[in-house]
Amino acid sequence: MNENIKNMFKELKREFPEDFGSYFGVDAIDFGGNYYDYNDFDETLLCELVICYKKQAIAIRRYYENDWEIEDQGYIKFEYFREIGKILSIVMKHISRIELD
Repeated sequence: MNENIKNMFKELKREFPEDFGSYFGVDAIDFGGNYYDYNDFDETLLCELVICYKKQAIAIRRYYENDWEIEDQGYIKFEYFREIGKILSIVMKHISRIELD
């Protein structure tokens, strides 16, 4: 796993210890179709992150260089806004440190 993605997962697990793995998960995928836990995963080729939090899903996709889209996959419950905002803040902090190809 690459350093920035690895640090992102560490921080998410630290901030959401009771939820991570049961009600909360993140998938990171590169342009080669490799998931973050594959040996061939390359964070510089990151193309998509899917965040699932308490049955709420948000996808962050890269289209071209620095063009990204954030999309909810359904509706987001108001009661989860604060937590999802915190999750997105952590994710974006670590993605912004990656020198993307």
